[in-house]
Amino acid sequence: MRKQGYNLTDDVALLVHLLSRRVERLQHIKPGQILHGVSQARSRSRYGVYAQCHGLRFKHGKREHLTRDGYAWVWPETRVRGHEMLYYITYFLPRFLDQQPRERLHTLLHELYHIHPQFNGDLRRFPGRNEFHGNRHEDFDGVVDRMVEESLPHIELERFPFLTLGFDELVARHGSIVGNKLKRFQPRKVRAEELTTDLARPIHAPSGQRKLFA
Repeated sequence: MRKQGYNLTDDVALLVHLLSRRVERLQHIKPGQILHGVSQARSRSRYGVYAQCHGLRFKHGKREHLTRDGYAWVWPETRVRGHEMLYYITYFLPRFLDQQPRERLHTLLHELYHIHPQFNGDLRRFPGRNEFHGNRHEDFDGVVDRMVEESLPHIELERFPFLTLGFDELVARHGSIVGNKLKRFQPRKVRAEELTTDLARPIHAPSGQRKLFA
């Protein structure tokens, strides 16, 4: 009998839903407005990006950003099953699953911590030159370390195989790893005078698209 494949993004979405209800630092998150996707890393080196969180709004949650040349960048509405998406997180395989189990949870919480406290489509911002991590990386990661400790009592690890099994183990057990394949969403450029009459047309994110890793 052919194995169906392990659905990584469905399991990640389920865990985010659980944590947003049970961990105080994550209660501003609305999991139904976050897309999760997978992408293939260029190499299997342990060094590189494990995951990335992207906001679908500009600073302060604004949909448009005026430029000096009389144009504006405008974020379209991205909808899935009628719900507007404000964030998407991409997990790079196999690198994400080649981490140690605790590091995978740390990576996930690191990306969730990037989400703005007002959940407005913007990323969390800090004073100073390093706007998205703060001037001291250890301060950002220190908060994430505490979030890991707060989260662990609420997680049944065996319920989430991606937190206990590595990439090769998941493939051996399930035959493949399945996940949503997301494009990189981009704002579009319009003339500034069009803003009042031509706000972005809705974009319907692809649903049901899968990327297989075997």
